[in-house]
Amino acid sequence: WAFACIGLSSLDLFMKLLSSMSIEHQDSLNDKDLSQLYLVSLHFQLEFPDHNFPLAHMQSELLTAFNRQEPRPSQLQHNVAAALHRIGWNHSFEYATLEGISLDMAQPDTKSAIE
Repeated sequence: WAFACIGLSSLDLFMKLLSSMSIEHQDSLNDKDLSQLYLVSLHFQLEFPDHNFPLAHMQSELLTAFNRQEPRPSQLQHNVAAALHRIGWNHSFEYATLEGISLDMAQPDTKSAIE
């Protein structure tokens, strides 16, 4: 996921990293690991729509783990949200998209978000 965050989005890189995960290694992943892999799967689907995600057989497990993760907003996030409300930018806090992604602050009607 870190590679995607820094804009390093190479099909070969993702395919090699993800395809090399053995069944034994997959069994050792915890919910946090699996939820991060769910985000990787979303990125993969958007960046490489003509290719199959190497861990597609785990997609249901990845989504379940992701949905079990509780958002943990920081005090800074709460302060930013309060400041935005004070200046009139009303929004939903920790808005969950249809894909299950939690956006820090969002105005779904205008498709605006702050992360």
